Amino acid sequence: MRGLTAREKWMLAACVAVIFLVANGFAARYIVKNLRGSGDQLRTLENEVADAEMWLADAEKADVRERWLMEKMPRAEGGRLTKELGDLLQELQDDLFEKKIKIEQQSMQEVVQETFHSEVAVRLTVRGEQSAVFDWLTSLQAPEKFVVIKSLELKLDAKSKETEPQSICQITVARWFDPNSSASAPEPEGAEPNGEEQQEETTS
Repeated sequence: MRGLTAREKWMLAACVAVIFLVANGFAARYIVKNLRGSGDQLRTLENEVADAEMWLADAEKADVRERWLMEKMPRAEGGRLTKELGDLLQELQDDLFEKKIKIEQQSMQEVVQETFHSEVAVRLTVRGEQSAVFDWLTSLQAPEKFVVIKSLELKLDAKSKETEPQSICQITVARWFDPNSSASAPEPEGAEPNGEEQQEETTS
């Protein structure tokens, strides 16, 4: 077996050097990728620790709120959420009549049952003096009422011929109940399976 010439030795050394560089390149990429992933994981863990510390610091206030909810959240009598839905609509109608605000459209929404609350809701389109509508809106929400404004659209009635500015308000008002008192409550009468709203036109 003959020995390698100087040129062949040089080519062999070059091949070995290329293989070494390529192998080191792949190793470097692997290490950098792992280090980057470790940094992301570290930031994720730091965020989780910060969230846990925040909840821990707020634990006492959360306990107070939970006790208040257990004591104050209304219960649907006999699990009859449909009755509560009717009562909510009647309450809103009476309040609007007292403030001389006209109901142009009204519809009862599907009963919603969540883990921490059950909900009945009414969607209304009302029209009246701007000051009266504002006054009504500010009177809706209060902690002890467990009333939630789920959607609200308020605009000036540009076509009005009245002296006082008139407003048109589209609003969805909901009331929450203790879910333990309404676990088997039926849906509102006349509600469609797909949740379509039942429109009822009112006449003045």
